[in-house]
Amino acid sequence: MEALPMDSPSNLWTTISNQFQTFLTKLPCVLPLKCSLDSSLRIMICLLKIPTTSATRSLLEPFSKLLSFVIQNAVFTLAYLVELCGLCYRAFTKERDKFYLTRSVILELLQALKLKSPLPDMNLLLLVQFVCADAGTKLAESTILHKQMIASMPGCGTAAMECMRQYVGEVLDFIADMHTLTKLKSHMKTCSQPLHEDTFGGHLKVGLAQIAAMEITRGNHRDNKAVIRYLPWLYHPPSAMQQGPKEFIECVSHIRLLSWLLLGSLTHNVVCPNSPSSCMPIPLDAGSQIADHLIVILIGFPEQSKTSVLHMCSLFHAFIFAQLWTVYCEQTAVAPTVQNQNEFSFTAILTALEFWSRVTPSILQLMAHNKVMVEMVCLHVISLMEALQECNSTIFVKLIPMWLPMIQSNLKHLSAGLQLRLQAIQSNVNHHSLRMLQGSGQMNNSSSVLRKWLQCTQFKMAQVEIQSSEAASQFYPL
Repeated sequence: MEALPMDSPSNLWTTISNQFQTFLTKLPCVLPLKCSLDSSLRIMICLLKIPTTSATRSLLEPFSKLLSFVIQNAVFTLAYLVELCGLCYRAFTKERDKFYLTRSVILELLQALKLKSPLPDMNLLLLVQFVCADAGTKLAESTILHKQMIASMPGCGTAAMECMRQYVGEVLDFIADMHTLTKLKSHMKTCSQPLHEDTFGGHLKVGLAQIAAMEITRGNHRDNKAVIRYLPWLYHPPSAMQQGPKEFIECVSHIRLLSWLLLGSLTHNVVCPNSPSSCMPIPLDAGSQIADHLIVILIGFPEQSKTSVLHMCSLFHAFIFAQLWTVYCEQTAVAPTVQNQNEFSFTAILTALEFWSRVTPSILQLMAHNKVMVEMVCLHVISLMEALQECNSTIFVKLIPMWLPMIQSNLKHLSAGLQLRLQAIQSNVNHHSLRMLQGSGQMNNSSSVLRKWLQCTQFKMAQVEIQSSEAASQFYPL
């Protein structure tokens, strides 16, 4: 097929198309499973290059069925899938025909997320990358998805994001659901033997978060229209009179979802440093309202933490979000694509500092309950300081004078291990400040450090979600 000249007579193409319609309809019944079927994709690519579209339009349905078979049961190269859907989008004029194959791929992804289709873990991530590529981002490399799998992608548009747009709400529901990773893990075990069951869930949620974050950023403009549409609760935290068990668990759910979105945003900015547009799904002006969501968790934790494992892990989610929001503000301050850079950078840093000025009194209030609470909170604050120090955070230097006295006043309640970690942080403060003065020379190193920290954070979040969903014992991977 690849050797046939494209200038052949049109009647020849009609005959070939008719024969292939019969051939492709019967092909899935005889193809082997769990092996490379790139040859099937290459045949379809050759047929879509036929200059007479009237001859190939009738092939779209058998193409779609064969494509579904390949995605569900075989190994394939993502570049061929992108080229195939890109050719289909360019070859036809009617909207139904243009989107036919891309829509088939998106439906396969959605069916897999709803656990209605048994996709291999690798193929599921490749479909997420298929959408990411059209949205202008890409997944981070991992032990599951190697660099060569997502490198050298064809530059053709597939309209994947256009097809996916109507399902962004469902994607956010999947990310927000505490139980999806556990369900997915058990579902995949019944379908196949996944090799990466401990890390797969985190990669999947971050990839989907990148898609959602890019779409929200695209639709925000100046009035934050998209974020209000997808996260209507963002600017409306519970009032002081409303803070009961229902509001507590809702705030935990909201903070977890925001954490995944921030992970998606930061991952995009790290893996696509030369992207023409930054990824900023959550507006900085929502900082005060987000702090109020966090305060509900901090104030309600002593009473609500005894209810379930999910409630016990709420403090973990609160502090993980606080880490991510601080780094997000800092990374937003240095975004290269922002106009009025100096003014915007000042606003971003100020947002982070204001966030902590609102949250810190609630942390002190939480520590006033008992010795157990003191050690638990100090554990999280020390982990927070270690994380910001590891990320070469400039905001960390401004915040540590507020945090150190808070912990040092409770030093007698801390274990020897926590005291050693605190000493290490203090000894690194001067060294940290020196690194900050070195400026841009550390940029590449900072990027790799941030990437490593993001990967660790996504793993922790995924593991805590699985532990909470399985109603396991209290689990703090700090």
